[in-house]
Amino acid sequence: MPFNDQVRLEALVACHRHCCLCHERKHTRIACHHIIQEADGGPDTLDNCIPLCPDCHAEVKAFDIRHHPGMTSYSAKELLRRRDDWYAIVERRCQESVAAMQRTPSSIPRSSALQGEIAFDYSNHDGKYIIGEGNSEFLTRWSRGSKRTIHAYTDNTNLSIALCAPTVGLNHIRDSSALDFSSRTRSPSLGEILILENHKGRYAAVKILELKSRNHGDEMDWARMAYWILDDGTTDFTTKG
Repeated sequence: MPFNDQVRLEALVACHRHCCLCHERKHTRIACHHIIQEADGGPDTLDNCIPLCPDCHAEVKAFDIRHHPGMTSYSAKELLRRRDDWYAIVERRCQESVAAMQRTPSSIPRSSALQGEIAFDYSNHDGKYIIGEGNSEFLTRWSRGSKRTIHAYTDNTNLSIALCAPTVGLNHIRDSSALDFSSRTRSPSLGEILILENHKGRYAAVKILELKSRNHGDEMDWARMAYWILDDGTTDFTTKG
């Protein structure tokens, strides 16, 4: 039998949807594999689960020593150790992000609500603004683009960021984890939605509503945005629109 939803959730959060063997972020292209196969009595438990990308999963399955004598297969002990080592790396990165958040100056503007509208001068505080709190805290960072575009960054934050297509509305975003979080910077335009993933695997959506730019005739660098935070670890924004 496959792992239940709770086991899958715990495993995918623990690895941040990175394969435990190649360490590449695979988003939806990741499977929860039984370390000890069900046919050999392996249970459907978190301890017997290792998240793998399709390529690594195929390698693990293909080189079963019983089917390919002489090949070096992945043993259950190696899979267990490789998984635990990767979980430890992910957890350490999370702790480093928490420490960085705790060092963040208290003067940085913030909104602790799970959803709302914010407006701020993005030339102040190194372009930083915090939304949410606790496990659902997102330290964002912005800089001047134009009167229609603003730049968002992951540098010195606790985030990964992905930009939705211009025609995508909040009610279209059913699986945030399937988006492309591979770049350190994105440049959303007016009306577009940026998806944030923080170090705790929580997701937030930010929609750009209004922009001002000193380089383009305005008196200040200023942005107005709407945001929504999923604080339960889910990825679906379709009910938030």
